Formats: sequence, structure tokens, C-alpha cells
Amino acid sequence: MPTALQTILVPIDFTAASEDALVYANKLAVRLPAEILLVHTGTGPGLPPDERAALLRRLEALAERLRYQQLTRQSGRRINYFYHVAAEPLAACLQVLVTGYCADLVVTGQALLDCAAAGAAGAPLLLLPERVSCPVLVVPPGYPELPGRLVVAGDFARLGGAQLAPLAALARTAPAHFDLVQFYPPTSAGLVPLKKALRAACAHLPGATTHLLPDDDALEGLSEFCARQGAQLLVLGTTDGCLVRRFFNPHYRQTNAFHLGIPVLLLPTSTLPTAACCANCSLRQAAEARLVAQPSTVTF
Repeated sequence: MPTALQTILVPIDFTAASEDALVYANKLAVRLPAEILLVHTGTGPGLPPDERAALLRRLEALAERLRYQQLTRQSGRRINYFYHVAAEPLAACLQVLVTGYCADLVVTGQALLDCAAAGAAGAPLLLLPERVSCPVLVVPPGYPELPGRLVVAGDFARLGGAQLAPLAALARTAPAHFDLVQFYPPTSAGLVPLKKALRAACAHLPGATTHLLPDDDALEGLSEFCARQGAQLLVLGTTDGCLVRRFFNPHYRQTNAFHLGIPVLLLPTSTLPTAACCANCSLRQAAEARLVAQPSTVTF
């Protein structure tokens, strides 16, 4: 991702979630500036030319409608759109599209999925961090404004300047402040390397505030921290693929977790979840299914 974003790729499946993503991408494109590539995937091989042309017209009509619904006519005219229809599923062709179109950012709508089912067919969102070389911005339902308060979290010992410096481009979308937060287990010793890594990160984001906080569960701590800071965008850079999976678990919708209500920028540092974590998730799913299947003994 270069210092100045130039191309934003937006997967479109014509759902409300993908429209939310395009609305947010429009706002980014005007401010940065950048052009937008709308991609519709999974049509299957052998799509007739007339159906392909119809899909391209539908993508164009969507772009034209949304550009003027949320933007002034003058701002909407400044965005250049391109369109692509692919036969393969999104997870299979996304990196090819990112490389071929030199995309700097993928913007997608939020989809929640239990991490035990993340590898299932038809669940491309949670495969993106491992399958794409550029950042992925996940937009929740609604039309959130561009961020003024950004929280950057992750393992700063592994986040280099190539990943952090481009975040300054987001600061140009509005007067922005960065909070850099590193969580560590309360029993950990030797915090000097973590403090050093946080100071090094500040060199790429001048004026940022650093936080080194103890917490047994980084996800729970992160959601609470974002709520306290009033975060409007969370940047997550972690090599913990299990953490990314848990982040988008539908369980947190029931608890109204703060982190699901703000856009999340996933830096391309994630790894696949561990087999042990996936086994635990599968056991939990099985236990929950048994509880649901049990007849109720409650009387009224």
C-alpha cells in the first residue's frame, strides 16, 4: 500500500453489506483521492456474453446511484470507476485482481461467521487476511463517517514501517489522532522490547499516543479500549489468525461489542488459525448444539 492510495477494490454481490462498503469507499476515494474498482465474482464458467454485459451495466448503475446519494454532485463526479466480472469465487481470485489492477486497498462489507466454520464454502470474508497482499477494510452496517480517532493495535514488534507509514494517508481524510495500543499477558516479564517497538512505531505516525496494557484476552481488552477512546476506525495488525477469526464471531453481536460497530482495517500480517484453536471452536459448537437440542424443563 503506497503512501497515497490510488485504487480501491470493492467486492460487490448486490447485498446491503456491499452497498455499505461502496458508500464508505466513495468517501475515501474523494478525500484521498483514489479510483474505485467494482468486482462481482462467482458467476461460474461459461457466462453468456449478454449476461456478462448485463452484470457490468448493473455494477455501473449501482456506482452511479450511490455516488450521488451520499456525495455532492461535484464530489461524485471526481470518482473514476472501473468494473470487473469474474467466474471464480472471491477467495480464489481476489489476489489475482489485486495484483492485476494494482489495488492498494480492499473495502468489503461486514459479515459475521463463527470461526469454526470459517473455511466453509461461501465464506470468503474471513479468508481475506491470508489471501490478499494489501490491507482489507471491513465496514459495518450503516454509513459511518470517515475517521477522526484511530486505534492501531497488534504486535508492534512485527509491524514495520512499510505497514505503518501508509496509515498517514488515512489521516488526510479528516483531522485524525492515532492511539497505538499493545496488549500483553499480565504475567509477562521484560516489557522493554515492547516499549521500544511502540516508540519506533510513533516515528511513522507523529503525534500518536502509545498504550501498553495488561490483559489476558486481547480481543476483550481491545473492544473495551476502543469504546473508552471513542475510536472511529480500528487498525489491526496481528500474526494471530485465531484472533482475527474471533473478532468477527457473531457472538459479539449479541453483546453489542463496540468493535463490531466501527470499520476495521486488517493489515496483511495474519496467519492461518492454529489447528488447536479450530478444534476448540468445533467442540464449543457441538456443545452449544446439544444445549439447543435439549428439551426445556422450565415450567410457567
